[in-house]
Amino acid sequence: MESGSDALVRALREAGVDTVFGIPSIHNIRLYECLRGEPSIRHILCRQEATAANMADGYARAGNRLGVVAASTGPGTGYVVPAIHEAWGASSPLLLITTNIAAAKIGKGLGSLHELEDQDALFRNITKARFMVRQGDDVHALATEAIRVALSGRPGPVYLEVPTDLLDEASADAGIPPSAEAPAPGPDLDAALALLRRSRLPILLAGTGVVRAGLAGEVRRIAEALASPVVTTTNGKGVLPEDHPLCFGHAVRGGAVREVIRSADLCLAIGTRLRESDLKQHDLHLPTLIHVDWDDTWVGRNYETELALTGDLPAILGGLLNGLEGNAAAKGRMKAVQAMKRSLENELGEIRAVRTELQLLDSIRNALPRESILCVDNTQLGYWAEYFYPSYASGGLMGAKGSTTIGFSLAAAIGAKAACPGKPIVAVIGDGGFQYNAHELATCMRHHIGFPVILVNDRSYGIIAFLQRHFFKKEYESNLVNPDFTALAAAYGLQSACVDSAAGLGGALREALASGGMWLIELRASLPEPPFWLY
Repeated sequence: MESGSDALVRALREAGVDTVFGIPSIHNIRLYECLRGEPSIRHILCRQEATAANMADGYARAGNRLGVVAASTGPGTGYVVPAIHEAWGASSPLLLITTNIAAAKIGKGLGSLHELEDQDALFRNITKARFMVRQGDDVHALATEAIRVALSGRPGPVYLEVPTDLLDEASADAGIPPSAEAPAPGPDLDAALALLRRSRLPILLAGTGVVRAGLAGEVRRIAEALASPVVTTTNGKGVLPEDHPLCFGHAVRGGAVREVIRSADLCLAIGTRLRESDLKQHDLHLPTLIHVDWDDTWVGRNYETELALTGDLPAILGGLLNGLEGNAAAKGRMKAVQAMKRSLENELGEIRAVRTELQLLDSIRNALPRESILCVDNTQLGYWAEYFYPSYASGGLMGAKGSTTIGFSLAAAIGAKAACPGKPIVAVIGDGGFQYNAHELATCMRHHIGFPVILVNDRSYGIIAFLQRHFFKKEYESNLVNPDFTALAAAYGLQSACVDSAAGLGGALREALASGGMWLIELRASLPEPPFWLY
């Protein structure tokens, strides 16, 4: 019989997994021995478990497939909690494979090395499911089911725990009973279509779920059938290319975007949970709402819902498309929508003329082809990108909007580049966030992963300094002492540049992209405020 490790690796291979991010440890070395002998799966050796999980997240988002991270008992598993929370918020299909102490000792409180009571409970509220292998269980069957759950319906992270001794021992071959999920009743498409046909001006609000399900084309066709303006959440940017006549960008912006939303009498929200942090905290009010999502978990939590369409997103959007064919009302509203778009473009021109932040974003956008990914951190230029960076492809902007620590964008970009080596990837990160995981530059060099990192150096936790000035008039403990970043890059064997203008940034970025190597571009710039209360 095969060992638990063999059974687990077989499940990964059968699921088409070709990359695992992680760190070997005393508890999981048997798993690593099996990975060593599996040529179809490459292992990317990381320098810390949290960034390994962020890499797996970026890999899952960019590659639209399962991301896998291997951690270890106790502290190793604890490190990944913020990153798994982020994957949960971003609906990223992740498989966390971790170990535990010997199965017979779990819950005994014997003081075993790295023992953590109820280790799986750390993930109770931030995973779709938890699978804990115990004596007599079929490791292959449980791993296969864990993978299925991560990828099915609304994707998300799943926890799989195998005690260290069961990695070595022969695995049972019992299988698991097939899931007995009752078919959900079909959504009321007729009622939704009636509301859409009667609407004077419907808007579409597209979220992360559209990106994960690969439904950007369906959303575009629905928008065009309705001549409906489209707004998005942060990670939904690019579902409709932002130079499309019907695309109005990020939903939380003010000015012309907010005026479009106020003008609408109906909102068709697709693949978004309408979370408070995504929308409502920005004082966004929606008109009569049709909420389309995988399930009803988030329906009605933050916005009163007139009609919910829950279930299989591709089927629901296909049904709406069929019902909207030949919609005559669209022709009558297109002229008004075009006028709204011109107003938005004029507004953007006025903002671009006075804000350095948009000029910096233009230099990035102009250096990147349409099919590219910009990974942004929770840093000032990242916040401006959420509002103003034009994404032309679904998933073209990747941000941390769940609950991870700062520093996400570097790790996520590593994972994204591992998933899509031929696609241009750029990371934007602040000097504070960069020093959370600068050590992962070693991972890039080890595995020949190359892309430009734009490090915005203002010697500060910039957003915290802004909030302190705004609320308390003084900054406190937000200024940073930084190393010589170009010397640090050289120590890792990276190429680097130091710039202080949009023109300099554009030139350095084009050179870095052309080289195909790993670059650190230090942008010395003071960005004193985010766009939240301005635009």
